[in-house]
This record gives sequence, structure tokens and C-alpha cells, in this order.
Amino acid sequence: MGQSFHQLLKILAFLLPIILLAASRLPAVVKVLQKFSGLQSRHVADTIFTNGVIWTADDKLPWADSIAVRNGKILHIGSSMSMQDLVGSNTNHVDLEGKFVTPGFMDSHVHFIPGGLQLQMLNLHSTRSREELEEQVAMVAQEKEKGSWILGFGWNHENWGGNLPNKSWLDSITKNHPVWLTRIDGHMGLANSIALAKVGVNSETHDPQGGAIIRDERNVPTGVLVDAAMMLVSKDIPQSSQEECREALKRASKHALSRGVTSVVDFGRFVPGASTRRVWDDFFEVYMWADAVGSMDVRVSIYFPLETFIEVADLVKEKGHVLSPWVHVGGVKAFADGSLGSSTALFHEPYLDDVNNYGLQVADPDWLLQATTEAMDSSLQVAIHAIGDAANDQILSLYEAALGNQSSLPYLRPRIEHAQHLSTEAPARFGALGIIASVQPQHLLDDAYPALRKLGKERFKKSYLFQSLLQGGARVTFGSDWPVTKLDPLEGIQMATKRVPHGFEQPWLVEQRISVEDALKGYTIVGAYSSHMEENIGSLSQGKYADFIILSCNLFNLSMEVVPFVLATYVGGLPVYTIQKEAT
Repeated sequence: MGQSFHQLLKILAFLLPIILLAASRLPAVVKVLQKFSGLQSRHVADTIFTNGVIWTADDKLPWADSIAVRNGKILHIGSSMSMQDLVGSNTNHVDLEGKFVTPGFMDSHVHFIPGGLQLQMLNLHSTRSREELEEQVAMVAQEKEKGSWILGFGWNHENWGGNLPNKSWLDSITKNHPVWLTRIDGHMGLANSIALAKVGVNSETHDPQGGAIIRDERNVPTGVLVDAAMMLVSKDIPQSSQEECREALKRASKHALSRGVTSVVDFGRFVPGASTRRVWDDFFEVYMWADAVGSMDVRVSIYFPLETFIEVADLVKEKGHVLSPWVHVGGVKAFADGSLGSSTALFHEPYLDDVNNYGLQVADPDWLLQATTEAMDSSLQVAIHAIGDAANDQILSLYEAALGNQSSLPYLRPRIEHAQHLSTEAPARFGALGIIASVQPQHLLDDAYPALRKLGKERFKKSYLFQSLLQGGARVTFGSDWPVTKLDPLEGIQMATKRVPHGFEQPWLVEQRISVEDALKGYTIVGAYSSHMEENIGSLSQGKYADFIILSCNLFNLSMEVVPFVLATYVGGLPVYTIQKEAT
């Protein structure tokens, strides 16, 4: 018995190190077995999409035919053969049926909640005459309760010959309602006499800084207010409730997804002279609320008024830029001038049809330089609205001065919003200084005719210089300025690549057309870079969110006669918009 026991101990002593060594190696052995058995769950796709023509926006792998998705992100992208090891027992398979696929579009300049609100307002984009405008307003007046405001947007006086509207157009049909109708570009508005009397605007009212009250030959206000003067009326209009703004976000998101837009840069409800609190209220009460309750559908990068840069810097210091997969703190925005359509864009030379008018300096240059410099010192990205050539030159010089010894810090990525009309030297300066040009190709549709009349043939040739900006080394990102124009990147791509506005037989500056690939990049990877979001979106690359769209045709083979449309939109690998197959 004793001898047997001692022999047993010897055997155990001999086996113990072997058992311990085997135990220590067990995890590695299990991993090897899992790898070869296909059971390693973290390498198994939730969904694999195959048989597509996929443009990735990733220069390392521009084209693919399959995407594997896990937990809302791209697990792998490449050929269908490369997907075989990613298939598990619960993996879903989606046949893309040879359709053309791109990353989800990013619209780099929208006013998202105002766009959602305006989806339920009087839309005057289609009006082509005084009579049509009056008819549409009269129809609304019949349905409105006495004394309530009639609100509308989208009129464009270029559609009826260029003459500005007048309060008299509205007075006889709106005897019981104050009326406020904003122009298509948001830089001009028309009020009826009741609205002007309600807010106290009359012949004695002075023009506010950064704005103008249009008057007749007797100095009587015509009802048209420009830029900061618009606040004289709009500040008295009942504000949308918190619930209305939340509903507007839902409407805007649904509308965006139907256009293939999965992320936006939102510049909010702020115009010169307005309260900065609206943007902050929307941030806390709409976006942060929607994110907290799980009702965000579109990824949003939010920019705040430059006037509040200290609050933005404190927010970023406390929480960072990335607040969630849906909400991103972008930076701050300011205005340098107005718009071409309102004759308030700032130019070096006067308007041909108004020889004493060079445009409008919206912000005090000294304040703008100081605030921009301090915001950059706080590592904030700054975006400044500039449309006229003088305004763009001014902001390029301002950025150059503000950057100073910080020019070696590329993470600042300062932006100029619109950059529509440029001096000869400007495109190269954008590239040399690393200034992002945030442009809106669809503005070509509305600016073509007035630009020729207001600027003349020679200055007309310096407008919307997309190709010159690219050749100068600038990063060019695309947006819509919705609701100023339609939220429709496909139309924007067509404008950027074809440049044929409605009624034109030939392209407007044919040499400024860009390639389909550059246009697509402007709505995808360059857009993401321009908002410091390229690590998570902008291309179909491993590790990024699986946000992509399926289109009706290959944009690289697009002809002028073919109108492409979105068949389906996916966010995080899940379908959020699909069109009925009959419609294809």
C-alpha cells in the first residue's frame, strides 16, 4: 500500500508540470481551433453583401464587390472569395444584384432643423410670377386662423425678371394676417404691412449693422429686409416649440435618408443679428435628447456661432468632439458677407446693376480676426461664410494672420463656406494655406442668370471655380445649404460634373467641370475629412461605420439624359430607406 502510494506521487509529480503547461497553452489552442473551425464569433459577419459594383472612396482599395458587416461596422471589404471565412451559422446574405454602391453621402452644409420645419411651411420655390406668389399666399390665408402668422420661404425674384417684391403684393390678400416670406438664399425676407406695423418698422427705423431695410423713393419701407434687418421681423414671430423642433429633426432625417444622405454638417438656426441661443437649445433639447432616447437616424456634426466659441471650447474640453456615434461637435461659424441673389455678397468692384453697391460687410473685421484667432488658440475649427471675391480674399488673409505660427497644425482645418466668386489668386491661396473650400454646386442653378447680369461677362468667369480650387491643391467638400436648395447630392454631382443650369445650352465655364470621382469624394471622404470625421465615416473601409447607398445606375457612366436615384440607404449595415422595386 505504502509503495503504491509513493509510486502514485511520483507519477503525479511527473505529470503536474505537463498538465500546468497544457493549461497555460489552452487559450491559444482554443483560438487556433476556433480559427480553423470558423467559430471565432468576433470574426463572423452579421451580414455579407455580395455581387455589387462598390466604389469605396478609399484609395487603398477603390473598388470591391462585397462588404461584411458586424455590429454596425465594416468587418471586411473586398471580393466575394475573401468573405468565405467570415460566414457563420447566423450570417445574413444580401445580393446587391450588380448594383452600384457608394459610401453614404455627407452633405457638408445644411440647416437641418430649419429644413425639417420648412417641410411644413409654404414653399415658394416654384413661383414664376407675382400672380403665382399671391395665389399661393391667398390659399394659405383662407385656411389660417385670423391673426396668426403666415410663414413661407423660397421665393426668387430672378424668376420674374429681377424686380424685388413689395408689401403691396400681399396687403390686399392678407388683411387679417402678418406675413413673413424668406428669399431662397435666406438673406432677404418680405413682410406685409401688418407684419411691419406689428414689429414697429417704419420710415424712422434705422438700418441695423450688417443689414438693410429696402425703401422706396419716399423712404417708406417696401417690406423687403436684408440680412441682419430680417431680425426686426423674425424676432417677433412665435418660435417653434421644443416638440416641433424634435419632429422637424425626424422629418429632416427621413428626407435626408431618402436622398442617400447619411451624415450632415449642421450650421443650425443662426443668421447675423439673431440670438445664438437657438443653436444651443437645439443642441441640448433636440440632438442630445434624440441621442439619449435612441432616435437619431443621421450622423450630425454641429457647428455653433463664433460668438459662443468659449462655450464650445469648454464643451469639447469636458466631453470631446465625438459625443456618440451620432453626434459630433464640429466647430464654430461666422459670416463675412451676404449673398449674390440679395446683392449683398462683398465684391472688389460694384454690381453692374447697382453701381454704388459693393455688397455688405456683415461682421466687424477686427472682431472677426480676434474671435477667429482665439477660437483657433482653443483648437477649434472655424468656418466662415464668404461669397463675393472681396469677402473670400478678406477671409483668406484673416486665416493667414490668425494661423500665424500655428500653420504647422493641420488639425485646425479652417473652412470657407460657399467660396462662390473668387479673385484670380484665390484658388491657389486656398491650397497653399490649407483652407477647405465648402461649396454648393446646386447654387449654380439659381445664380447663373443673375451672376451674368450683376457681374458682367469677365467677372462671370470667376464663379464656382471647382476645378481651379482642386488644381490649386485645395480640399473641396460639397453640400447643399438646404433648405436654400434641395437636399440632393445626386443633383449636386450632376451640376459639378456637367455645369449646365436650367435654360443653358452650354456649360457655365466648361473648364471648371470636375470628374465624377472628385465630385463623389466631395460628398464622401473629403466631406468627412473637412469635419474631422474621416476615422469613422466617408469611405467604405474596414472599421468604419457601414453607411452606404445603392443607386439606380453607375455614376461613372452617367449621361446627361439619365437621372439617377437612390434605391436603398443603409446606416450601420441596416436598411433605413428602400424604394419599391416597381419604381425602378
